[in-house]
Amino acid sequence: MWLLFKKETPEEIERKRRDEIAVEALKNGQILPRARARIEHHMASGKRLFSTDMTTKEHILIEECGIQPLGQVMGTCFYRIGLIQRTQRMTGEVHAIAEAHRMAREQAVHRMKKEAELYGADGIVSVRIKSSKPDYSSDLIEFTAIGTAVKVNGWDKEDLADGPFTSELNGQEFWQLIHSGYRPASIVFGICSYYINSDTNARYLTLRGWRAANEEVRQWTQGFYEARERAMQGMQQDIEDHNADGCVGMAVDCDLEDIEYEIGNTRYLDLLITFTAIGSSIKKMKRPHKVIERKPLTVLNLSSKSFVSLGSRTDELRGSIDDEDFMNDYD
Repeated sequence: MWLLFKKETPEEIERKRRDEIAVEALKNGQILPRARARIEHHMASGKRLFSTDMTTKEHILIEECGIQPLGQVMGTCFYRIGLIQRTQRMTGEVHAIAEAHRMAREQAVHRMKKEAELYGADGIVSVRIKSSKPDYSSDLIEFTAIGTAVKVNGWDKEDLADGPFTSELNGQEFWQLIHSGYRPASIVFGICSYYINSDTNARYLTLRGWRAANEEVRQWTQGFYEARERAMQGMQQDIEDHNADGCVGMAVDCDLEDIEYEIGNTRYLDLLITFTAIGSSIKKMKRPHKVIERKPLTVLNLSSKSFVSLGSRTDELRGSIDDEDFMNDYD
């Protein structure tokens, strides 16, 4: 009981005050004060230090596209799914799950862009997405986006008029995209959570212990197609909202969850399908950026006694030469 009357220390009071300020900043669509102070201090110092999780080869390639890395940025959001009628088992889309995913994604990407704006960045490259997979009994989802804020040199102003762009492409893919006269616009997203209340035939096929013959569970197949179409429609709408020409680097994920329950000593088995699609939308550049092309260096491979070109961007994008290619062979 003495804990109820224990006086708070100055450190505890200060920590609570900081927590309240941080929560208020998130409510107002701002980033955390400590993150803001760190980035502002870094920019005010005038030091050209940067941090990135890109590899050395990726870093060199994006610099050839006129890209200068500034620092890592992040946005995250934990979001509660509300108003799911779990006792009302009807076939159709579970809008609450899809809408919660969309809101969590928008908040996370928005906060990542806010950090990039403090750097004075023109875009965010090599974005990595981490998202939780909610099950039917869960109320919480999480969406986190981490990337490298960059400054762009040599691009047309119209290509930077939409604010900081975001892209999941790695350094090699980014180099190829710019080399082809396209630029990234934004990460695009589509999702559908579709619940299938199994009919008599599907229930017979999925719960009985024996079968007379092999047979497709057509209701579940049809539900899978429906979930995919709705997710792709959402992604296409996202591409159109960004006035993009298309989407590249798309990653598709599908999560299947069995919903088993019992009513009146009778067992039932339903299915929840969550179909997710994420990619990078792109636009044709107003004035294509001239990518630096390095002249290849020709060397003699002593093992195969043939000449090999090094330094060519085509060779680098395909892969590197193995160490055994340079083993001396004088026999």
